[in-house]
Amino acid sequence: MIDIEATGGRKKLREEVEDATFFFLKKLLPRIKNIEINIVLKRGLKEKEGLYGDCIWEDTNHRPRVFTIRMDSAVEYDLIMDTLAHEMVHVKQYARGELVDCVRKAGHSRWKGKFYPWNGKSEPWEKEPWKRSKKLYEEWKSYK
Repeated sequence: MIDIEATGGRKKLREEVEDATFFFLKKLLPRIKNIEINIVLKRGLKEKEGLYGDCIWEDTNHRPRVFTIRMDSAVEYDLIMDTLAHEMVHVKQYARGELVDCVRKAGHSRWKGKFYPWNGKSEPWEKEPWKRSKKLYEEWKSYK
């Protein structure tokens, strides 16, 4: 079962975020049948935590199927949707086992079989979302 739910923000924004999430999911993980994605639209995330959004697995660190995506709802619409596309690429990376957060070695992740410390700047798993998010968002705009 695919379960996508957005909370916070305005109703119209929640509806659009849910629609875009489903679209991105079908583009990135077309064969997935069991996944839960909770999107939390939170005002002031950028000011309070220094980020537009993040993606957290909620069930298991290896090939998770339950995720929470948090996004700053106080920024402009295009940035919200681009951030969503970026975080959905991370959902794909986690769900396929390309990216695995290390539970026993805090502050490290395994990316395609190799261990890396988090440095907050140039993690190799960030290259794909930065490259793909704008195109995904443009595809969704054309689709809707």
